[in-house]
Amino acid sequence: MPTYDNEDSVVDFNDASLYLPLAQTVFSICACASVSVLSCWLAPNGVVSAVRTLALCSATGGLLMRSPLRLGKAHGISVVFAALQLAIPLYLGTLVVEQLVHTCSMDVTHAPSWRHVVFHGAVLVMVYAGFMRARAPLEDTDRPFILTLLALMVIAIMPPPAVALAGPLCQSVNLWEAADRIVRAFCFGTLYSITVYTSTRTRCSNYSNTSIVFFRSASASLWVSGALIWWLPLAAAQCAIMMHARAVNSNAFAGIAKDYKAIESATSTDDEDLEAADLGDLEPKLADPVAEQNRLLNERPIYADDTPMVGAKLIDLSMAAQEPVASTAVGHEPSGAHAFQPLTFADPPSDLGNDSFSASVALALAKEEENAI
Repeated sequence: MPTYDNEDSVVDFNDASLYLPLAQTVFSICACASVSVLSCWLAPNGVVSAVRTLALCSATGGLLMRSPLRLGKAHGISVVFAALQLAIPLYLGTLVVEQLVHTCSMDVTHAPSWRHVVFHGAVLVMVYAGFMRARAPLEDTDRPFILTLLALMVIAIMPPPAVALAGPLCQSVNLWEAADRIVRAFCFGTLYSITVYTSTRTRCSNYSNTSIVFFRSASASLWVSGALIWWLPLAAAQCAIMMHARAVNSNAFAGIAKDYKAIESATSTDDEDLEAADLGDLEPKLADPVAEQNRLLNERPIYADDTPMVGAKLIDLSMAAQEPVASTAVGHEPSGAHAFQPLTFADPPSDLGNDSFSASVALALAKEEENAI
């Protein structure tokens, strides 16, 4: 099994350097928006190319998001940056789709249409889905993503009215429209990046949740690309709700993790301790060691009541210790005060047992004589 560093399994959200890629992502998206505007401004009339603008934006985003900004060694920066890198193709994809809306149109002026109502209604559904995700960023549900996907299908089937030679990749805009694009790119990058951070768990396997975090973040932030300019403050409210929900979730998890049961200093009430309490007080009750020893020898064993007695009796050590013990010297064993006297606690042989054995032998001999006759 491969082994991973803690950087790839634990995300340290308490490290300030972990949030440097957030600023890097927002700056990169704003740079792509600026390049798209400058590419249309600097090209002469009739020479503007959507393909060239897209190539310049892609090169800018690829260079700026090639590797994460690091200040020290922040655990989890690789996991977070893997999802942040996908913000560049997602933003450029929105520009391409918006440009495709205007490719087949012959009208050069904006005209009112009921499809504007359908388009903004679908955007409101996407806003609602984004706030659903903001309320619980770590919740394992696909409802916000499904709502966003349905709204995008409605927009694809009934897009807003198109205008010829318009679009973010080939239209030369004025200062107000250029500021609108850059502000919209800033809101999109900020909302997407904060969603990535709040949707990433503290512990995760190596790159296993990158796709999940990407789809959740995309579904929560795509509405910024099509919303009206005065709807953009909703992005700040969504970010605030999302960060508050993640902070509350983290504090609740920390409270549960640290809610250990205190170790009781008193006697435990487990069954084994109750059984041990029945053993009695093990402290000596008599000050005289000899008297205490005799008291313990005279006591009945603890588990004597549970042990069945079959033709046996308990050994009285006190009586055995008082009986004289015969010693037999063998060879050159020491005698006198230094002699070793072996002790025996066996019961004396019973006469009843010897008589029974003699009777059985006599009976066997009598039968043999009868058989011989």
